[in-house]
Amino acid sequence: MESINNADRTLIHISHLHPLKLIASPEPRPICHACKIACADQSYGCTDCWYFLHVTCATIGRSMDHPAHPAHTLKFELTPPYPDGTFRCDACGVAGTSFCLRCRECSYDLHLHCAAIPHKVDHPSHQHPLFLVSENADPGNHNGAIYAYCEICRGNVDISKFFYRCNSCNFGGHVACLSPQRLEVWSPGLVAPLPPTPTTQQPQPYGGAIQGANNQRNALLQLQRQKMQAELQLNSSLMFANTMSNVGHDMSSLWDNGHYVRRWI
Repeated sequence: MESINNADRTLIHISHLHPLKLIASPEPRPICHACKIACADQSYGCTDCWYFLHVTCATIGRSMDHPAHPAHTLKFELTPPYPDGTFRCDACGVAGTSFCLRCRECSYDLHLHCAAIPHKVDHPSHQHPLFLVSENADPGNHNGAIYAYCEICRGNVDISKFFYRCNSCNFGGHVACLSPQRLEVWSPGLVAPLPPTPTTQQPQPYGGAIQGANNQRNALLQLQRQKMQAELQLNSSLMFANTMSNVGHDMSSLWDNGHYVRRWI
């Protein structure tokens, strides 16, 4: 865990030379140096250097035992240790170019915000707790369940990425659909696709009220997905602009855990 001073709301983080202060994120929202996604309402920042981190990315810690990779402890890395300077997140499938949690023995990598997704949730649509899993961590062992679609939005579920499932029932779905509250930062790889537009429906004399409620729920879900996709497009544009503005910034080398890493200064 990084060093946090609750009295003055500051944090000492290995990635930056100056203390980072918990502040209301300025406008336009700065890009988090850990995940390259725009910051939320609050962030840890150094306004002198214009260096910001999501609260989640700043406080996740230097190591984690994650249920998706129970064989080994994941260790914090400031930069991807691959020749091209990128990694592929095993939670969401999206490439990363900055901080990650990694198993060096298995080359298993997670974005910090993906590693912070709750491992267990309760959802009002189901009577049992739901657990975070992926086919990468548990190949061929889903209690006979085949998740062709999400129980909430009816969209397809890619089980090579993180998703939630019930260990007792054939019930599962997208992380974005089953998370109990909106997380501080989302990976675009874990946002559920829009549900298909319904075609002509047959009359349902005994289920009109239920069908009407379902239609309202699907319409709300579609609006939520459209909003999330718009936010992700904005984040991508901001990330590109921030990357271009950072070209030429100096970097320094640090010796950490037996190898050199880079740090923005």
